[in-house]
Amino acid sequence: MIRGKQVTLRGLELTDAPEMVRCFNDMEVRRFLLSVVPFSVEEERDWIKRFWELRRKGTEHFFGIELNKPKKLIGICGLEGVSITHRRAELGIVIFNKDYWGKGLGTEAVKLLLHYGFNLLNLHCIWLAVFEDNKRAQRVYEKVGFQPAGRRRHAVFRNGRYFDMYLYDILAEEHRQKHG
Repeated sequence: MIRGKQVTLRGLELTDAPEMVRCFNDMEVRRFLLSVVPFSVEEERDWIKRFWELRRKGTEHFFGIELNKPKKLIGICGLEGVSITHRRAELGIVIFNKDYWGKGLGTEAVKLLLHYGFNLLNLHCIWLAVFEDNKRAQRVYEKVGFQPAGRRRHAVFRNGRYFDMYLYDILAEEHRQKHG
């Protein structure tokens, strides 16, 4: 487990699937995710099992974001497509319990995940893609030190229109300068 002041990053358990389905099947939560279809509990359990296997292979490192007090799963985050050769990975995060939006918990989870990626996995670069209209997430990423790195035009079709995806990245030395 990776413990912060307000949240802990921990392994996902099959017992987390019902809460994940309850929250992910909310269209407002899925608004900024690439998935558009509702999930079943069985599908979420399969997803968790798949990521256990990928973590064993070292290519994906996903965690549950658990509130420290009271103990409650409020989201997931992870590093995807980990390349040991190129020392890079893609960051993904969602606080799927809307009761905890806007409380700084996602920011803390991103900081913990960056520390894990740079200091434990020895990555050089962590990058991400974010919907052009997800201003809240963009503020979080910029606050923790991510830099704009580009744009994928009309990358996603959602709700009858195309959206650009903004690319951000942060290098290990930039992270160390900002967070020690």
